Amino acid sequence: MLLAVATVSTLLGDEPAVIPKEASKVRLTIPSRPLNAVGGAQFQRLIAELPRGQREAAVLREVTVGNVPDFLRRLKPIQVEASDDSGAKSVAIIFVMPDVLAVGSDDDFFRAPMTPHTATTIADQFAATLLTTKVSDDLFAAAEVKLDPKPLTKDRDAVATFWQHHQIIEQQLLGKTREQLVVGHKKDVVLSNRLKEKPHRVAIYGWHYPSGKPIQPLYVGHSEWHVDYSHGIRLMSQQVFVDGQPRTVADVLNDRQLCRLLSNEGPIDVADVLKAAGWRR
Repeated sequence: MLLAVATVSTLLGDEPAVIPKEASKVRLTIPSRPLNAVGGAQFQRLIAELPRGQREAAVLREVTVGNVPDFLRRLKPIQVEASDDSGAKSVAIIFVMPDVLAVGSDDDFFRAPMTPHTATTIADQFAATLLTTKVSDDLFAAAEVKLDPKPLTKDRDAVATFWQHHQIIEQQLLGKTREQLVVGHKKDVVLSNRLKEKPHRVAIYGWHYPSGKPIQPLYVGHSEWHVDYSHGIRLMSQQVFVDGQPRTVADVLNDRQLCRLLSNEGPIDVADVLKAAGWRR
C-alpha cells in the first residue's frame, strides 16, 4: 500500500502522521443536497410544533435526502494510538465530522438534536457510526476549536431551545472557519456496553470543559426517546486505517487488542449493543 505524509489533527504532538493515500478518498455516502432543500432556519420553524414522532421523521427525511451542509461532508482525520498487552503500539486514523449533524446549507443550517434511533438510521445509510466515549475524549484533545459549554435550563426538549442553543454556538464561532474541528458545545450520543445493561436508553457523554473534564460522565438514565438541546450527533466514517491498513470501526471495536484504539471499556460488539439498546429496528 502506498503511503504519504499528511497533516492530520493528532494526539501525538506536532509530528505529521503517515497515512495511506487512500485515506484522502474517505467520505460518508451523503447524497448531494437537493436544489430546493429548505434552510436550517426555515426547517426549525417547520418542526417547532410537531409531535416528537413527526419531528424525528422530518429530521430523518431531510438528512437522508442530503439536506446537510457541505462542510460536514469534509471529514477530519484524527490520529490515535494504543498499546496491546505486550506493549506493542498501534496507530489508527479515524475520520469524523468537524461539527455535529445539521440540516441545511453552509450559510443557513440548524444543529438538530435527535433520538438515537434516528441517528443510527442515518449512520447506517451514510456508512458511518456514532462515537464512543474514548473517541469523544480524543476529539476534544485534538480539536482546533474548544468552546465553553453554554448550558440552558428551561424547556430543554423544545425546538425553540434547540434553535436558541444553536444561535449561541454560532456567536461563539464568529471568526472561525467551518473546516476546523469544533468541540465543547454539545454532549455526544455514544455507543457503550452500558446499553446492554440498560436497554432502551440513550447513552450520552461529554460536553467537555476547556480543562478537558466532561460535564456529562457516561449516562444511560434517560429513555431512548429522550432528546434535549444539549445532545449532538457527530458521525465518524466506518472506515479506519490501523497501522496503514484499512479496517472498519466495528471490526476494530470487536477486537480484544485493537479495541483500545477506540474504546476505554474493552471490546464493543456494535451490532449487539444496537440490538440491546433497541436503536436499530
